Amino acid sequence: MKKLLLLLLSLFFLNSPSVFADDFSDFQVVDIGVGDSLLDFMSEDEIVDGIEKLKDLNRYSNLKEPYKFLEIIVPRENYIYDKASVFIKNTIPNNYTIYAIRGHKDYIEGFDACIKQRDQIAKILTGMFPDIKTDKSIEEKTKGTYDYFNLVGSKVIIDIYCQDLEETYRLKNGFTEGLTFAIHNKEFREWRLNYK
Repeated sequence: MKKLLLLLLSLFFLNSPSVFADDFSDFQVVDIGVGDSLLDFMSEDEIVDGIEKLKDLNRYSNLKEPYKFLEIIVPRENYIYDKASVFIKNTIPNNYTIYAIRGHKDYIEGFDACIKQRDQIAKILTGMFPDIKTDKSIEEKTKGTYDYFNLVGSKVIIDIYCQDLEETYRLKNGFTEGLTFAIHNKEFREWRLNYK
């Protein structure tokens, strides 16, 4: 059991400087944490190129302020995530402060396995932080199901969720489905929940 816990922690909190801190604001995904400068991990040219690659996808058009934050895919080498991305605020000039980071692990047609992994991670976190507020919810949408587990800290929020998309919709749009582990601050969370 101890090996399983260590494995799960190493998978989802890579190089966290203070795993047993009073809050989990020091947790990181792919060695990057909320509040870090993206310039410490990528050059300004790489960041601008990353913004350009995603800006025309209009992925956040369902929000009241779809361009308040910009998403950049983080190059992933030797990480367990199939994809990782960060969000910075869309300001001029930009100081490239990271407001959110998330890692995604594909579970194509494996929703039950995804839920099992998500529940193991949630159990570890709630054991580490028994006084932290948690929330669990399921959203059934026309294009898929989202099963969420959230931990709400004083500075940051951790979302661990599984998504199971309708297959025709997923394939048509080139989407993936699976487990997402996200760390973000409260301003970013308010933005993501502010639908039109």
